[in-house]
Amino acid sequence: MSMEISLKMLKNIRELDSIIDFSRATLQLHIVLVLSRYRHGLTADDIAFKTGFRRKTVLDTLRKLEIKGLVVRRNDLYLLSDIGVKYLEQLEKLLKVKGAERSSEKDLREVACKLVFYGTLRDLIVLLGKNKGLTLEKMSRILGVSPKKVRNYITYLNNMSKTKLVKTVRRRSILGVKRTYVLTAYGRKLYNNIASMNNKNPGKRQRINKLILCPSILGVIFAVSLLPMSLMASIGVLLAVIIFMMVDMYFIYK
Repeated sequence: MSMEISLKMLKNIRELDSIIDFSRATLQLHIVLVLSRYRHGLTADDIAFKTGFRRKTVLDTLRKLEIKGLVVRRNDLYLLSDIGVKYLEQLEKLLKVKGAERSSEKDLREVACKLVFYGTLRDLIVLLGKNKGLTLEKMSRILGVSPKKVRNYITYLNNMSKTKLVKTVRRRSILGVKRTYVLTAYGRKLYNNIASMNNKNPGKRQRINKLILCPSILGVIFAVSLLPMSLMASIGVLLAVIIFMMVDMYFIYK
């Protein structure tokens, strides 16, 4: 895989990763890939056998996939929904993988591992982008992998481009010299591209604000429209709306 394709993948992986977290929800990803080979569906026992996970774990994961709309259940069979099929097509397009290249369990594991790998690389860039400098040990604890793996990820990132994405900085402290890792100017540019894709969709708090603020504004307009009819009634409605807004803001921002 060329450096250009790898960098483009890191930029474009966000949309798909927001549905299934590649660096954490490995089983969800594996089940979607397994079901892609059996369009008529599989039972939970079949999926457990093919993935090597316990039936209870598989059932819990299938419920999560049903909630996300990627999987549907018909009697005892689980199969990809229309949304799941489209999601799979986007995955294949992202990885430049054809259906024939995921014809065996080994191929499926390789595809899943590749997505997990790139998901972790993306998480590493975001982690460094949000901090001014981190040690290997700190990144290891946050990402949940060994310091050696973190070092390998950093090496891979720097080999993806002619210009380094991550650099080391030695900082002196009371305890001595500490080596930390930071993004280079080019690495920060990549981080900004990834972060900008995150900002395209309004966050949960923004959506809640809109849902609550709109009815509150309508309440104020309604109260003002009542002024010619009954001043006391209007004042009462205004006070109720103000109290309602204050309570809403408290629960949103506490």
